[in-house]
This record gives sequence, C-alpha cells and structure tokens, in this order.
Amino acid sequence: MMTSPYVSEVRLMLRAALVLFVFTVVVGILNGIDLVEFERKALLTHVHAGTLGWITIGVLAASYWLFGLGAPANRYVGILAYAVPLAITAYSLAFLTTLGIARPILGIVTGVVILASFLWALGQAPGRVLSVPHVGMLAALTMSVVGAVLGVLLGYMLATPETGLPQTLSAAHPASMVVGFLVPVGMALIEWALDGDSIHHRASIAGWLQIGLPFLGGILAVIGLLQNIAPLLMVGVPLEVVGLVILIVRLRGGLARAASQLMTPGTARHGLMALLFLIVNIALLFYLVSTYFSKNLEPPTRMLLALDHSIFIGVMTNGILALIARFRAPVSAVGEQIVFWGLNVGTAGFVLGLVLDTRVLLHAFTPILGLALLHGIATSFLALGREGAQTPA
Repeated sequence: MMTSPYVSEVRLMLRAALVLFVFTVVVGILNGIDLVEFERKALLTHVHAGTLGWITIGVLAASYWLFGLGAPANRYVGILAYAVPLAITAYSLAFLTTLGIARPILGIVTGVVILASFLWALGQAPGRVLSVPHVGMLAALTMSVVGAVLGVLLGYMLATPETGLPQTLSAAHPASMVVGFLVPVGMALIEWALDGDSIHHRASIAGWLQIGLPFLGGILAVIGLLQNIAPLLMVGVPLEVVGLVILIVRLRGGLARAASQLMTPGTARHGLMALLFLIVNIALLFYLVSTYFSKNLEPPTRMLLALDHSIFIGVMTNGILALIARFRAPVSAVGEQIVFWGLNVGTAGFVLGLVLDTRVLLHAFTPILGLALLHGIATSFLALGREGAQTPA
C-alpha cells in the first residue's frame, strides 16, 4: 500500500490540536458543573479553540495525509503544517483578549491558511484514486472556506455595527460549520475509523451521494438562514438523512464487526460511536428545523448546545481520536478503556441533560467526560512523540 510523506507534519498538527483542546475541555468542565461563570470572551474562546483548534487542525492534518498518498513531499505542506496551528492559536487568543477589529483581521489570516490548504488538496485530487474519505475531506474543506468567510464577516459586523451587514450572519456562520462542514467530514472519519483500507479504494456512486447530499444540505441551510428562506432548511434536512442512511447501508458489515468488538480497544469502535452520535445529531437537527426554524421561532439555547456537542464531541472527537491512534505509539489498554467509555458515556449523559434541561445530569456527566478527555489528551500527546509511533499504510 502506498503511504504519504507527511507523517511528521501530521503528528505536529495533531499535537498542536491536543494542546489547544485543553483550554476547551477545562472551561467546559468548570462551566458544566457551574463552578465558574465565564464571561463571553472566555466562552467564545472555548468554542473556537474546540472547533478550530481541535477539529479543524485535525481535519487539515488528515487531509494532508490523504492527499499526499503516493506523492512526493512538497515543502508547501511543511509550511502550512506550522502556519495553520499558529494562525488558529492567534485567532483563538483574539477571542479571549480583544473585542475589536483584531478578531476579523486574525480571522482573515486563519481563512487564508484554510483556503491555501483547500487549494493544495484540490490540486492533488486530479489523477488519483478518490476514496470516500477523500471526497468527505474535499467537501468539508470547501465548507470550511465558506464558514471562514462568514465568520470574518460576522466578526467585522460585530466590531463595526454600522457596516450594514445582515444580522442573519450570526445564524448562517455556525450552520455552515455544524451542518455543512462537520457532517461530511464526520462521515469521512467514521469510514476511515471502521476500515483503514477504505482510503485506498475509489468511491462508488453511493459513496459520492453519501457525502454529496449532506454537503448540498449544508449549502441550502446556509442560504436559507442568510436569506430567511425557511423552505430551504426543510429541503436540506432530508438530504442529511438520506446521506446518513446510505452510510449505514454501505458500512453495515463494519458496523456489525465493531459492535461485536466493543470492549476491544481499536479505531473501529470509535467509528461506531461516532455514527451513533451522528444519528442523534441529525435527529436533533430535524427536530429543531421542523419545530423552530421552519416557523421563524428562536430555539432554546440548550437544544442548540445539544446539537453542537453531539457532533463536536460525540462525532468529531471520536473520529479524531481514531485518527490519532493511527499515528501514535501504543498506550495502555486500561487507559484506552478509560478514554473511550468516559468520552462516550459522558457525552451521552451530557447531551441528554441538555435535551431534558436537567442540571443534575449535567453536573454528573460533565466531570466524567472532561476528565476522560484530559486523560486522552495527555496520553495521546505523549504517544505521538514516543519512539515506536506508527506510520499508517
């Protein structure tokens, strides 16, 4: 099997992502148990250190690996491997320390490195075997560029309200990331987690539809929210559902095997749990669109938080931990069990607490989730730099 020349770049970026994730997790623990009441700047940093620092850096690292398969090393990727974490770290700190124009300026810098990564991956696509994970990464990177543009515009609007930019940016920007970006890339990581060889097999028509339909649904959601066109939101949700059904049918064999080996450490069970949380996420999306957005009603904040955390943590953190496992040295079996069960039981309880609006559940499951994640961050960071770390085929 051919390999990629960017293993050191991938490990560097994954370690940077883990470091930034620490801030998100610590704030999440303290906020979730109501021990500290954080101001808005800290909460925005919590969100962006997670969505950009943890998730986007992880996705870009995976993209460099996938689109480098069988190709000679390119110094351009080496530069991006440093530029991406530096730009995202600076942008995240801007949310913590500023309220003015520095945020959109650093947002532009971050958008440029994301765009550069997308253009590099797009340039590597012709003439190679495009697997479903490849297609999912391309769809996600496209939407990440859209989300970056919307985020910069939103930051500029908040810093200079007299610009006249539409207030609907405040809804369209997160939708571009939660629906358009994370669903396709979540599907890509699920497939890769369940079957490591999937990255070497050409995507079938069903595989293209699995990614393409949710991607189109994300585009429609962004347009619908920007222009206040509720029917576009209603059209987009069934596309997400159909893509999910295709994924389940295509991967049913791998899912069954993962379910039968749920107690055995490995990437496959992370893929299974990511799929289960993706089902929860799309069910919540259907409920929110049909009950609130389609009627121009404001949904409860707790339901939006449940939607976000089901995909940020349940889908993407499972997917990225499975990705990290392909590049790190082995860790103890006990440690793997603590991280896996703490992550998934903790996320399930936390999301349920948000849906039911029950503080007892939030207080009970937040420490389980947070401490498991901190343990996983520490062990993964060390294992990525340890002698004997793996180089995936």
